[in-house]
Amino acid sequence: MDALRLQTWYATPLGQTSARLIGEAMDRWLRQNPGNRTLGCGFPQPYLEGWRSCGGEWFGASPAEMGVVRWPVGGNNRMAQVRPDALPFSSEYFDRVIMTHLLEGVYSLRATLRETWRVLVPGGRVLVVVPNRGGLWARRDVTPFGYGRPFSPGQLRHALEESLFLPCQSCYALFIPPFAGQRWLGAAAAWEKAGQRWFAPLGGVILCEAEKVVYAVPKIDAGNRRAVRARPVPIPVGNHRSQPDEEQRA
Repeated sequence: MDALRLQTWYATPLGQTSARLIGEAMDRWLRQNPGNRTLGCGFPQPYLEGWRSCGGEWFGASPAEMGVVRWPVGGNNRMAQVRPDALPFSSEYFDRVIMTHLLEGVYSLRATLRETWRVLVPGGRVLVVVPNRGGLWARRDVTPFGYGRPFSPGQLRHALEESLFLPCQSCYALFIPPFAGQRWLGAAAAWEKAGQRWFAPLGGVILCEAEKVVYAVPKIDAGNRRAVRARPVPIPVGNHRSQPDEEQRA
C-alpha cells in the first residue's frame, strides 16, 4: 500500500484499534530500552505520535515507492522520502530503529537490514513489526497486513541473524479478527488477552526486537606473544644447481 492509502486505513475504526493494540506491545519494549535518537522506517506515523512525549529526537523515513505523509501534523516535518537500502544518515547515528510496513514490501531484504545495521550505534536495537504468515490478517487484503511478503518467526529470525543482528525477544499481537464490525472492535482487549495466553501463533503480526552485533578480532597481548624463531629451510641440491655454483667458485 502507498502512504495515502495507509493513512486512510489507519483513520478507520479498525485501523485505530490495530494501531492501539500493536502500539501497546511496542511500548513495553521501547520503555525498557530508552534512546536519544529513534528512526521510524516504513509507515510509522500511527505509532510515533504517542512516543514523542518520552523525550529524545524522533525521525521518520518512508520508501520512495510508498510515498511520504508529513509528520508531525502542525509541527516541523520530520519525515523523509528515502531508499531503504541507502539511508541518508551518518553511520552509528541512531540508538533505535522501528520498522512498520517496510520489510514485507522491500525489494532487497538483506540490503535494507544491513543499511539499518549501519546507522545504528553498537548495541543499538531494531524493533520489527511484520505480518504473521500463520495469522488471519495475512490472508485478507482488505488491510495493509495482507499485502507483500508475510513472515514466520523462523524466517524473520534468520533474516536478522544474516544481517548481523542478534534477536533478543519476540511476541505476537493483533489477535482480533480482521473485520470492521463494532462487536469485534468492542471486544479487542479480550481477544488480545486470550490470544496471548491460548493461541499466540495465530496473531496478526510478529514483533521482534534485535540488537546490533559488532564482530571484532581479539587484540593480541604483546606480553603473551610467542617469540618466532627463524628456522633454516633445506633446499635440495641437484646436478643442475650444483654446476653453476662450482663454475662460480672456479
